[in-house]
Amino acid sequence: MARWTMRTVTRLSGGAVPLRLRHTLGAIGMMAGSPAVAQAVEEPAERNEIVVLGTRTSRDATLSSDRATEVMSQSSRSLEQDILRAAGTYRLSDALELVSGSSQQNNRGGFADNFAIRGFLSTADGGGEYYTDGFIANRGSAPARDPATIERIEILKGPAGAVFGDIDPAGRVNMVSKTPRFASQASATLHYGSFDTRRIELDATGPLTGTLAARIVVATEDSDGYRDFVTVKRRVVSPSLTFRPSDAVQLTYLAQHIVYDAPFDRGVAAVDGDPLALPASRFLGEPSNGSTRARDTRHQLTGEARLGGTWSLVGGVAYRTGTLRGFSADPSRLVDGHTLWRQRRERGYEVEDLSARLEVRGEVQALGLHRPSLGIKGYTLDYLELLNRRNPTAANPYAIDVFNPVYGETQALPLLPSIDQRETRRVVSLYAQDAWTVTDRLDLVGGIRLDAYRQQLARNLVKATTVSRGRPVNFRLGARYAVSDALSVHTNWGESFQPNSGSGAGGVAFAPEQGHGYEIGAAGRWRGIDVGLTWFDIKKSNVLTTDPNDANFLAPVGSLTSRGVEFDASLRLAARWQAVVNYAWTRARTDDRSFATPLALNVPDHSATAFLVHRFDPGTGRDWQISGGVAYVGKRSGATDASGLMLPDYVKVKASADIPLSSSLTVRAEVDNLFDERYAQSSYNSVWIYPGAPRTVRASLRAEF
Repeated sequence: MARWTMRTVTRLSGGAVPLRLRHTLGAIGMMAGSPAVAQAVEEPAERNEIVVLGTRTSRDATLSSDRATEVMSQSSRSLEQDILRAAGTYRLSDALELVSGSSQQNNRGGFADNFAIRGFLSTADGGGEYYTDGFIANRGSAPARDPATIERIEILKGPAGAVFGDIDPAGRVNMVSKTPRFASQASATLHYGSFDTRRIELDATGPLTGTLAARIVVATEDSDGYRDFVTVKRRVVSPSLTFRPSDAVQLTYLAQHIVYDAPFDRGVAAVDGDPLALPASRFLGEPSNGSTRARDTRHQLTGEARLGGTWSLVGGVAYRTGTLRGFSADPSRLVDGHTLWRQRRERGYEVEDLSARLEVRGEVQALGLHRPSLGIKGYTLDYLELLNRRNPTAANPYAIDVFNPVYGETQALPLLPSIDQRETRRVVSLYAQDAWTVTDRLDLVGGIRLDAYRQQLARNLVKATTVSRGRPVNFRLGARYAVSDALSVHTNWGESFQPNSGSGAGGVAFAPEQGHGYEIGAAGRWRGIDVGLTWFDIKKSNVLTTDPNDANFLAPVGSLTSRGVEFDASLRLAARWQAVVNYAWTRARTDDRSFATPLALNVPDHSATAFLVHRFDPGTGRDWQISGGVAYVGKRSGATDASGLMLPDYVKVKASADIPLSSSLTVRAEVDNLFDERYAQSSYNSVWIYPGAPRTVRASLRAEF
């Protein structure tokens, strides 16, 4: 089995496989070929459910992907709490390493979880849109989610990866929050690590009455960070209540408040085309600008009412407000090989986002089993962007020497208004879909969605307002055939529509992003083994990326096409071993001749991950756990301009050990980037390159009650 896997991956890569990737694939092959596979004792997984990595303890239908997605999205994965903890997940990017086809993008000065799936992202600077409990959680602006509040992460790939009717041919990410349980439990975790990182997590849940349960999650983190002067302060509190008056009705209220303070940090500059020329710790801003402050508050109510028989009504409403405020010195251009001109900026972003949805779903017997669903959803968005800045000039460059920085030596001229615009959206969507089990071997799915939208962009500095309206209709189709109880093949096709925020250098509002794509694949499930192989072909227009003529702005790409192959495998080897391995070949290219390169920003052609968890009893009567992983990221474009900047490939290794001191107390030690690899995590242009973290060691003590 392992030899077949290796031949398949290499042949489909479309060319020579990089040497460092061969080493990573070799590690994958050794894991997949372990003799422990023969000792597997678990029953085969149901072929009609999404692949679960880890142990699923609960599933709330009001927060998660729907039944059609669970059945049809064979390339998707659900990352559960135990695998997230074993992998040392502190940011969303840590979790995405466990699934093929994702790549890190510019992190907006350290304040955003930004990623691409199958070569596509939302915006190069604003961040990839993701969901929390089925609602888009970062429209406009939002800080990174804290892992303490997350129960699991669903990576829903391809046209089948729908979230309450929302479809993207590339895929979606849905983070499911921790909610109350009617069984009492609590935990407290203390963390300490490199760069004087201190972190505390508290989590308690249980019943208040026979029909009411509560939960509270609190986390606080302070760190000096691996970047000079870039200290981090993170706070989150998330209380929730679940009311279950009967088996037929459930309501859950959840609130969350996030505080994230840190200097706005664009990273380092490339010198003579080398993105690793400067130390990873080198800060090119001004410490005197202080911290930028992000605040995000969310209130959410979701519920389900069973109407009788197989029918139910699910719905919810989410209200979110957020701000991002602060000063920064952003790199502008590098002259004479060492002098960096900078642009001083002041940000004042505000967002107010109200979303609601209602869906009726059930089952009907008619020439097989139908699972229809009909829904209505909508949102209103009010997003204010205020940006004051002063561009550098030869007379006033606001400069710093990148090799010998002296802070506070130069001062920028007074700031001038640059952007003052307010975007408002009103969107109502109607959708219908049917998952049809034709026979015990054949499943079909079809869906239609209508979006009625009105988008207004008021540019206050020039007293101009742009209004766009539309009622696009999009479709999705899919089929899955079970060749045997263990092996199935599938194909999915879908269309997408997404309004873009903001305007470009010329002040013209961006047109909506539109796309279509398909995937064809096969999935196998044997005792203890889940394997998937998928080919995808996706094309989108009006995808926003860095403007090649003015990096201060975004610009739409005429069209971006991404084709590739993904391989994912998860192995449960006896009751003691679990392995996750993946590989992706992603060829994402633009056809817009106004861009100097056809390469999609930060998207590698090749990437792969192998992660292994082993549990054993050393004779103490309690299971110890050790885990380790290796991730390979291939070379990728670091800029859209004529600089031709390429970020080099890298291999990153992590390892950890969990040792129980008692039935309720566990100590954990972990190290990320074990061999202290120098690498560039992501880039926006040649002077905004975010360096990867050096070797990072953490220790934690966890108490469970």
